Amino acid sequence: METYKLSVEKREQGKKNVKAVRNNECIPVEIYGKSLESNISGSVSRKDFVKALHTPKGRNVVLEFDFDGKTYLAMAHDFQIHPVKNCILHADLMVVTEDQEVEAVVPVTKQGRSKGEIAGGKVLQVIKELKVACKPADIPNEILVDVTNNEIGDRIKISTLPYPQGVRPVFKQDAPVIVFNKGRGE
Repeated sequence: METYKLSVEKREQGKKNVKAVRNNECIPVEIYGKSLESNISGSVSRKDFVKALHTPKGRNVVLEFDFDGKTYLAMAHDFQIHPVKNCILHADLMVVTEDQEVEAVVPVTKQGRSKGEIAGGKVLQVIKELKVACKPADIPNEILVDVTNNEIGDRIKISTLPYPQGVRPVFKQDAPVIVFNKGRGE
């Protein structure tokens, strides 16, 4: 499994301490999970954390960190973003294990030019991201959908997408992801 190493420093609770962490070019983080006895309040380097989020996995990157002599694996669960500066103010990390199934949001990318497009139709991608469930090592960077054989009137639904082995979709309603419509005036 591909992980990104991150160093976590312990921090004290309180507004003053959080402000001091942010002034040191760090991000305050709260780490929690079933395998922890209690939540960990810490801080990580802003530069390292942003670099980890800009890997091909994006928000689904698995972070590896040491704390009190133990090594943990974690994934970003939630962020607080500054409304004006557009920078991360706070992050929540959830501890995961290699054999535990997690949910992740993965982008859907269409590939190729369909027969419907060639005939003058329009292709509309309704859903850009999907929630999937799998083990942390199996999280795909994206789900590629080949549309070359689709005609006008076809629909590609969530359940019919080509998922990698060990990955299953999480959905309430089997909605269309890509729709092939008639062109204007046809």
